[in-house]
Amino acid sequence: MTNISPRTHIRRALSIAALLLACAAQAQDYPSQTVRIVVPYPPGGSTDLLARQFAEFLTKDFGQSVLIENRPGAATNIGADAVARAKPDGYTMLFAGVNQVLNPAFGPLPPFDLLGAMEPVSLVARTPFIVAANRETPFNNPKELLAAAKAAPGKLTISSAQLDVFVELLKLRAGIDILHVPYKGGAPATTDAISGQVNMVYALVPVLLPHIQGGKLKAIGLTSAKRVSALPNTPTFMESGIDFDSSVWYGVIAPSGLPRNVQERLLRATHKIVAMPEFGNKMRNGGAEPVASFPAEFQKQLQGELAFWGQMAKDMPKLVAK
Repeated sequence: MTNISPRTHIRRALSIAALLLACAAQAQDYPSQTVRIVVPYPPGGSTDLLARQFAEFLTKDFGQSVLIENRPGAATNIGADAVARAKPDGYTMLFAGVNQVLNPAFGPLPPFDLLGAMEPVSLVARTPFIVAANRETPFNNPKELLAAAKAAPGKLTISSAQLDVFVELLKLRAGIDILHVPYKGGAPATTDAISGQVNMVYALVPVLLPHIQGGKLKAIGLTSAKRVSALPNTPTFMESGIDFDSSVWYGVIAPSGLPRNVQERLLRATHKIVAMPEFGNKMRNGGAEPVASFPAEFQKQLQGELAFWGQMAKDMPKLVAK
C-alpha cells in the first residue's frame, strides 16, 4: 500500500473544501448566466406563447436573460429528453405539459423515466379544453349537445388536432357516439368547424378563444371543474352531470439533482410571478388560469396522472401507439 504523507492529506482536504465552497458560492449566485427554457413544441402555439410570457417575467426577476429554445418532435420527447440529459444546474429547464404523462401510457415512449430523470419545480398555469360549434348547429350548451348526440348516434362530427385521447375520454364519460375527425394541426381543425365541414371542434381555450370572441364559433362547454375567467358564461360539462375534468397544465421541470439553493430560487421566482396581477391578467385574458405549486405536490400530481393515464391506456387500447 502506498504511504500518503500528512501534507498530501491536508492539500487534498483543502482542495475538496475549496471545490465545495466554489459550488456553494455558484449556487448562491444563481443565476449568473443565461437561463434556457426548452419548449418541446414549435414556435407560435399556445404553449410557446405562455412560456415566452413566463420567461419575460423571469428575466426581470433574475436580472439575467431567460431564453426560449423550441425543440419540437416525437410528441415532445425530443425536447424533454434534451433536458433530462442536461446538467442539473438550473440553467436548462423544461416548460412541461400533459404530454409528459401521456407519452409513457399512449406513446411514443420517452427514452427516459420522467420521475427518475426529472424533478418538478412548480406549476405555472392550467387551461381546460373547450368544445365549440359551428354557428348553425342547433345546440348551445353541454345538455343540448348530449341530447342531440343521443338522438342521432354517430351523426355529429367533431374535429381536433389529434387529441384522440381527450375526445374519446369525453365520449366515454358522456356516453355518446360522435364521430371524431383528427387533423394534423389546430388551424385546419378549427377552419372546418367554422365552415361547417364538421359540426364541432375540440381544442384548448386559448386556441379557440379569438374565434369565439369574434363570433365565428359558439362555445358549447368547458372540460374543467370550474368556469374560466375569459368565458364566464360558458358552462362546464361537469355542470351537466358529466364526470369530466380534463385541464392541461404547464409547469417548470428540471433535470434530476438540482441543488437545493437553485431549486429554492426558481421556486421563489415562479411563485412571485404567478402571484403578479400583470402576469395573471395576461393568463386569464388568454384563457388560462395562473397556478403555482411546490415540488412535493407537483411530484404527487405527476405520479397520480401517470397512474391515471396508464389505466386509461388499458381501457382504450386502440389509442396506444404501436
